Amino acid sequence: MLEAAKNEGANLVIIDTAPHSESAALAAIRAADLILVPCQCSILDLRAVNDTIEFVNLARKKATVILNCVPTRGSLGDEAAEAIQSYGVALAPVKIGERTAFVRSLTDRLSALEYEPRGKAAAEIWDLYKWLCKQIKI
Repeated sequence: MLEAAKNEGANLVIIDTAPHSESAALAAIRAADLILVPCQCSILDLRAVNDTIEFVNLARKKATVILNCVPTRGSLGDEAAEAIQSYGVALAPVKIGERTAFVRSLTDRLSALEYEPRGKAAAEIWDLYKWLCKQIKI
């Protein structure tokens, strides 16, 4: 499919794999130029990210972890960031907060940007978008 997309003129392909599909994840990692690994701040997610990082290392690639659903109060976000850094992997400078707008926007079948364009959730998504554009040089 990647070859067909290239032949049709695609210059950007985004592959989203299930976190526990080892063969699909490894194939996607091997094909990737940029690997983004979303991670929530729970111990279960942090352990799962470690498994994904092992695949990244196996493929001799580099990945960046993006903290997602970060509580807006307390130290869990900082603790998760510290844990991620101990894995020897990059951490995106943008964190996506645990915001009501993300939940409510899905109920209305909207993105957070559409649901509340001037809200904090939308600002975080814009920050992530701008950072991502720099990474892929567009």
